[in-house]
Amino acid sequence: MTTLRLLCGFALIVVTSFTAMSGQAPEPQTESIWSCPVHAVVAEQNPGKCPICRRDLVIVTATVSWTCPDRPEIDRPSPGKCPDGSPAEKRYVQSTHANHNPRHGGLFFMAPDLWHHLEGTYQSDEIFRAYLYDDYTKPLPQDLAKLVTGRVVTKEVFDSATRTTKEIAAFPLKTAAGGEYLEARPGRMKLPAEITVKVKFKNDADEYRFDFTFAEFSTDKAAAPADVAASLFEVPDDLSAVLKLLGERVTTIGGLVRKGAFSEVWVPAFQAKDLALSLDARTRMLPLAKRAVATAGVERLVRAAWMLDASGDTGNRGEVEQSYEALAAAAREVTATFGPPVGAGGVR
Repeated sequence: MTTLRLLCGFALIVVTSFTAMSGQAPEPQTESIWSCPVHAVVAEQNPGKCPICRRDLVIVTATVSWTCPDRPEIDRPSPGKCPDGSPAEKRYVQSTHANHNPRHGGLFFMAPDLWHHLEGTYQSDEIFRAYLYDDYTKPLPQDLAKLVTGRVVTKEVFDSATRTTKEIAAFPLKTAAGGEYLEARPGRMKLPAEITVKVKFKNDADEYRFDFTFAEFSTDKAAAPADVAASLFEVPDDLSAVLKLLGERVTTIGGLVRKGAFSEVWVPAFQAKDLALSLDARTRMLPLAKRAVATAGVERLVRAAWMLDASGDTGNRGEVEQSYEALAAAAREVTATFGPPVGAGGVR
């Protein structure tokens, strides 16, 4: 049997739905390209350096259209000819939420409103900086950035009787560098430094919580290219190998959650999802009494993987840990149904 190859991220997605009889316009086409985390105008087909700032290019998703070099106002959803008879050329525009790579060597999260994005850095000068972005991960316009208020919390306690959290040490976020970012001065913290940021993007908006864990000081340097090889994943045919890999992926996720690397959990989470789906195809091999249990367990694992991906983007530690525990529990149930238990680790 041929090994099933699954690409859980950075896939080339081409959408070409078009119904000539109904006269519908083609759906927008997207492609994965290499672009600069700072200069979105750069669009390359291969890894390399940004020609403007020499940062490493990263993979992003871009919407594809066709235009003409001497007629930039032309924007077509499919290939064709220009007025002068020459073929139209591709134009790339980055899609919303296409690039969650940090610009300043920090940790990057998406807000629960699914529009704002925030990158936090804690450098050796003992200053926390918050860089704000829109849904295209472009710097937030000055008129919107002025509305943002928040604080950095380095110590808080939870009162189980009142179910409330009391902040022991908090520092206001203030505009700095002419509005380029917000900063707070919590002073020297022992690494790994755990910093919670609470932000309102405007006065009447909800307050959002972002939990940062800095294993080391942030360094504003060229971003590392995305690890495409890590996202290309082979699901083996052997059942015992699948169960072993599932346990390993859950253990990997647990380690990432413990150290606060929330933005990295999506790769092993989606790999665990792919492994679970391969097990779902094997349920017909189980005794009838186990099939419903196995199917329900796979469904819970897949749902938890998606929840873990979403909560990892927003950076709320409580939600990440809750999603991880759900995934680990589902993985244990699925493993027990199909074969001997495999250690799946856990957040202690």
